[in-house]
Amino acid sequence: MREYSPKRRTALVLTGTGTSGAYHAGVLRALDESGVKIDVVVGSGVGTIAATFAAAAGGSRLYGQGGFWDGAGWDSLYRLRPALRTAILLLACSFGVFLLPVVLALLGGVLFLPLALADVAMPGLTARMTAWLSAVPNALRAPYLVALSLPIFVLCALALLALLRMSLRDRRRIPESLEAILDSKVGEKRLGKGLWEISRGSAVSSFPTSEADIGRKYVGLVSENLGQPGFRELILRAADLDTGGVVPFVLLDDLHRAAFADARSRGPRSRLDGIPGAVDLRTPGYETLLFDAAVTGLLPPGAAPVRRVAFPRGGIFAGEMHRLTDAALAGGCGISEAVAAGADQVIVVTGAPLVATVAPRRRGPRALADGLLATLERSAVDGGIRAAERINRMVETLGHRTEDGGHGWQDPASGRVYRDISLYVIRPERRVLGTLEWDGGEDPATEVLEMPEDLAEVGYRDAYRLFVEPVVGAFAEPQPRSPVDDRQTVEL
Repeated sequence: MREYSPKRRTALVLTGTGTSGAYHAGVLRALDESGVKIDVVVGSGVGTIAATFAAAAGGSRLYGQGGFWDGAGWDSLYRLRPALRTAILLLACSFGVFLLPVVLALLGGVLFLPLALADVAMPGLTARMTAWLSAVPNALRAPYLVALSLPIFVLCALALLALLRMSLRDRRRIPESLEAILDSKVGEKRLGKGLWEISRGSAVSSFPTSEADIGRKYVGLVSENLGQPGFRELILRAADLDTGGVVPFVLLDDLHRAAFADARSRGPRSRLDGIPGAVDLRTPGYETLLFDAAVTGLLPPGAAPVRRVAFPRGGIFAGEMHRLTDAALAGGCGISEAVAAGADQVIVVTGAPLVATVAPRRRGPRALADGLLATLERSAVDGGIRAAERINRMVETLGHRTEDGGHGWQDPASGRVYRDISLYVIRPERRVLGTLEWDGGEDPATEVLEMPEDLAEVGYRDAYRLFVEPVVGAFAEPQPRSPVDDRQTVEL
């Protein structure tokens, strides 16, 4: 593997699910702080959020005070779906009424001893005090039955009205309402506000008028400033449930956009075909899909609803409706997309620990979801790293030396050219938080409650420990020789 050099094209690949986004924020803070040159950012899974901020010089809006991940938790990202919240509330009311006799019986048991002692001191006192209780059951029978059945009746009536309304407006919404238990509207609003703040320019409104406006403003800002400090090219990966694969949303300059299209093509293609199997955000009409791609980072598979996207006519998936979700579901971590975009050096950032350990919490629905998502996350990143290392070995074995000091090899069957890349991985040694533990989790080893902010701090330290100090710090720019050295050379 070639040594690191800021002169070569560098890609930052952010991959993971759930709370791994906080780890990405910490790593990005360290890279920005140390001045690491990044040419293209690839976001996969929850990495789409950090990648979108990083590409528009908005890192401080991600990890800084008041940024997206500052104080992020369940309440700021997710809610139970409104229908489910209403059902739980009504059922809780009915169950509370059902338990009322039990509460009264327990209260009577607690008061039995004091009343018995009082009856010994003053015979007949207890009988006179409790005589009125004999009339209570007859008086409260009807109100109790009404209070017990009313929440159930209201719940059934609301469910019937909701089904009737959806059947009259759009019957497809009925099965759609049963797809997930979480509602991500709160997190989507938080993300939309953050992206609007970095891309609105001269717009007066502090809130976006629509998600399409966010895409138009953002794509216009990044396209106009590519090559300027802090602005980077961008690739966002989303899993498409209707094609069964990954759809990249691409925002590249002209040169690397053409190279990306050539790398993804199989055989001859027309220049009018665009990028095969990818969405070019710079194509007129497709810039409005930027937010749809970025928000998939908040949609962990199986827990949150999918994102339904209507593609514009005249391009890829013309006029079709597709369901997008977290890219971890489709595999891969984004290394192949980074290489196709011309990267010679790839920095992979993942929240999946280096060595898999037994999760501290392994029972309950949330623990099950955490385990499934963590498995997807680890499978995606480890598979991508192994594939990149395998191609490196193949190129070094079969390829030839290139002018820049690397190796290249052309597949005689497909004509595709492979080249070796420098691969660096930033990941934690161990991790306490599960992928969905937004409100923190207790470390069983230290009994300390760790929050997403702590995971961000771990990412910050890991970036310095694994990349900035050993890799960037070891790189020395060639120093120009002094006139004294030149005179000495001449004299010799």
